Amino acid sequence: MQEQDRRMFITMILIAMLYFVYITYFGPKPEEFQNSQQAEAEMAVADSLARNDQSAAAATGGEAAANSTDALVTDSLGVSRKGLFLQNSTAASDVTIENELVKLTISTQGGIVKKAELKNYYTHDSLAVLLLDGDQNEFTYEFFMGGKQISTQDYIFEAIDKTADGVNMRLKLDDNSYIEQSYSLAAENGYLLDYDLSFVGLADQFPKRRNSVIDLHWKTDMIAQEKSLKNERYTTGVYYREWKDDVNYLSETSDDREKVDLNVEWVSFKQQFFNSTLLTKDEGAFRFAEMSITQPEDEKDRSVLETAQAHIGMEFKPSNAHVIPMQWYFGPNKYDELKALDHRMEKMVPLGWGIFGWVNKFMIIPMFNFLSKYIGNYGVIILIITLVIKLALFPLTRRSYMSFAKMNVLKPELEELKAKHEKDPQRLQQEQMKLYGQAGVNPMGGCLPQLIQLPILIAMYRFFPASIELRQQPFLWADDLSTFDSIMNLPFSIPFYGDHVSLFCLLGAAAQFGYIQLNNQMTPTSGGNDALQQQMRSIQYLMPFMLLFFFNSFAAALTFYFFLSTIISFVQQYVIKNYSIDEEKLKAQIAENKKKPRKQSKFQQRLEQMMKEQQAAAAAQQAQRSNKGKGSGSGGSGGSSKGKKGKKTRRK
Repeated sequence: MQEQDRRMFITMILIAMLYFVYITYFGPKPEEFQNSQQAEAEMAVADSLARNDQSAAAATGGEAAANSTDALVTDSLGVSRKGLFLQNSTAASDVTIENELVKLTISTQGGIVKKAELKNYYTHDSLAVLLLDGDQNEFTYEFFMGGKQISTQDYIFEAIDKTADGVNMRLKLDDNSYIEQSYSLAAENGYLLDYDLSFVGLADQFPKRRNSVIDLHWKTDMIAQEKSLKNERYTTGVYYREWKDDVNYLSETSDDREKVDLNVEWVSFKQQFFNSTLLTKDEGAFRFAEMSITQPEDEKDRSVLETAQAHIGMEFKPSNAHVIPMQWYFGPNKYDELKALDHRMEKMVPLGWGIFGWVNKFMIIPMFNFLSKYIGNYGVIILIITLVIKLALFPLTRRSYMSFAKMNVLKPELEELKAKHEKDPQRLQQEQMKLYGQAGVNPMGGCLPQLIQLPILIAMYRFFPASIELRQQPFLWADDLSTFDSIMNLPFSIPFYGDHVSLFCLLGAAAQFGYIQLNNQMTPTSGGNDALQQQMRSIQYLMPFMLLFFFNSFAAALTFYFFLSTIISFVQQYVIKNYSIDEEKLKAQIAENKKKPRKQSKFQQRLEQMMKEQQAAAAAQQAQRSNKGKGSGSGGSGGSSKGKKGKKTRRK
């Protein structure tokens, strides 16, 4: 063996001996060595996944990477890290912030609002109203950063700067680079939560060539709060507003999906009386939104009211201090409070469109709010509102009944016209209109009060079920004026009726039957087809029966209003009929009117002209048919003569 080889051999022996001594006396214990091997293996897997993600991202232009599961590892200094971000804790915890109206639970897992509770409202079974509740709510930001696809729900944030009404949730890359979600209950409105999403010192982690997009995914299984699951489900949906534009919404009665490619101002998951809304303060922050609403498969399932989802695209301009200012609203659908926010969120309160909405906004709501300041019983408030409306319409109502009474005085003359022109209905109508004009009677005068009351009734139909002020307010036997008043629960369900009996609905139907009966006694037949008129009157008696099915599941406030309105109309009509109308005076007045030259109104002139034109057209058609019949008869005779002549010729 050469000298060089001998030295190499001795050196290797010495190194082996030193290594043996080190392992024996100074090396790690077997269990520590096993943990070290496991950590190295986890690091190797993480590095391999990261390289795969970067390769996939490079293959697709660097904008999207395959989802990776970053392992939680601890370095030699005891610092835990998951992928890019530091993790100071391996278990999530909750932080509570609250004021006198709301209590919010913020989870360090994802740094999100985990639970939203309204303190002053309760469910129909006396539980706390929860708009968001734990696992039934998902909220995460997804974006491409540092060669990885990041989803904030996978990380545990650190709660810092905690106060009674605010907290900051921070996810660190290092002490100077972090993502932060800041929460602070707004002072000016107890239901508003100021919410900022900040990226600090992370500009180098995002692609340089263009702006990045942050995808916000929000999904909530909305929780049933009310007694009537059907009514609540029919008023639950997703609402949104394009920037400074009108408010739109998805279907509230079926599955629906909508994509908006314009700037969005807010997105709301709205229930019958409450809503959870995310608003942005900057135009362009929400660049687009895709929303959906899904009905549960089982209509009787109370665990999930409906499932709402929103995917919002947020433009991100990489900088060392990029902040996206937002707000949350967790609160009631109270018209005045939502309107005060100046985001047109009051549009979520269904007051009706056109004239029906105007009646609610400018008459019913102001009257309702004024009375609420002095009267605590909402049943009494509804009674007063009904009386005010009926008294305001009384002059028109009296005029209507006077018109009916005048027509009743003219009934003998109408019968004479009917007998005289029984075979000429158009002439009969023309003569009737002439008689009405001479007597100063407007046959349409009785319809005006009904036409005016119809928008008010429809406005009430929209207002009462949507008015949170009536929610869980008792009156007489009704324990909640915002839903049906049940005096009996049936062991079965009747189609279109339900499985309960509403007493206000029964009383309203009975009052409507009596009103129709009295009204028919006051209103004479106007001549013409008696069978048809009797049939129409018979159909009127079906209305109370139909109301039993139509109103049985409606808000007790609405059926109570309908009952009161009908009773007051019945009393007004009875008093006018028996104490205000003197038929002898009416006869004298009509006789005096006939003596006066009376100028026809434009409507009467057009109506008379139209009837004359119809009569002339009918006469022309009759003459044409008559001439055609004569021509046909003449032609037949001629043919007969020719036939006879032909026969004579053949005989010759």
